[in-house]
Amino acid sequence: MNILLIPDSFKGSLSSARLCALMKQAALDVMPDARVTSIPAADGGEGTLDVIRNAVGGAFVVHSVTGPCGQPVSARYLSAGDTAYVEMAEAAGLQHRLPGFSAANTTTFGVGQLIGEALNAGHRRIVLTLGGSCTTDAGCGMAAALGVRFTAPNGRHFIPTGASLGAIRHIALNPFFLQSGVRIEALCDVTNPLCGPNGCSRVFGPQKGATTDMIETMEAGMQHLASIFERSKGPKLADMPCAGAAGGCAAGVVAFMNGKLLSGSDALLDLMKFSELAADADLIVTGEGMVDDQTGGGKLASAVAARANGKPVVVLAGGIAPGTNLEALYEKGVTAVVPVTSRPMTLGEAMAGGAEGVRLAATQLFRLARALKA
Repeated sequence: MNILLIPDSFKGSLSSARLCALMKQAALDVMPDARVTSIPAADGGEGTLDVIRNAVGGAFVVHSVTGPCGQPVSARYLSAGDTAYVEMAEAAGLQHRLPGFSAANTTTFGVGQLIGEALNAGHRRIVLTLGGSCTTDAGCGMAAALGVRFTAPNGRHFIPTGASLGAIRHIALNPFFLQSGVRIEALCDVTNPLCGPNGCSRVFGPQKGATTDMIETMEAGMQHLASIFERSKGPKLADMPCAGAAGGCAAGVVAFMNGKLLSGSDALLDLMKFSELAADADLIVTGEGMVDDQTGGGKLASAVAARANGKPVVVLAGGIAPGTNLEALYEKGVTAVVPVTSRPMTLGEAMAGGAEGVRLAATQLFRLARALKA
């Protein structure tokens, strides 16, 4: 049997490389003569930079930048020829959030600093991977670090956060991004728009520590920001697919940097030559920490299934959120979703015992595959 393993990480528990190792060992324990190909994968969030380096090579460049809560953090970008790959989570990821800070008062300023360093080094193409952020500032912090100026009602310049987007009265763009010929591309891990019931504030705000009042303030701010660009005949951000990725940072890439939004999962699958590998596979196994209704909206598992050309695709899941519409995933080509937890347990217990859970679930999966193959 030819088995292709291509999981995303179980965030906070198991890296995609560790998942590949656990699943490969389980497969070979059951089928010693199986051909197992492992591709640690990602969809734009934390860990994406390492996945890209495995695919394209290059060298990491490290800089000290401003973290999401104003603290200094060490962040990398990947230099590969004329392209710099910048992972947003390196500078503004959830792992950098400090106690007392929520999505309403964190900033993407350090992301802009990292992009600036890559531009100063001479890179003519910037690929920004979006996902895993603790911010909801529509990329305004990032833009401010790159020379965009925001003016408040009192005429003073300021750096907006999610809580103060509504205070923006004027935006002076940096003409560099229109005139230099530099290409800016953002790889998005979700397809959510900027505003509305499926927008970044209402869907992802609670996950980032925002209260109900904060969420409504951020939503109103996003609507206000979108209206500024619409009045000036700029991009229509409010309903733009993927614009809500990474707390609206995707919208900022379009509005402030004249950038282009791409599916992170599809772009990374292309880099890893997934279609060629899938063509030879008898079984494809991917993975995700929590399968929920967002899984079908741009996450790796759904992208793998959509491009598997009818091959069986099984998702090993750290958990399945209550009420998840699994039928929607089946319609996208997923054959089955297999949770790795075997009994009721707390999130902490599940994360601590993740490796054993993956080993047990993968063993049962491959035993079943062996029986069906026979």
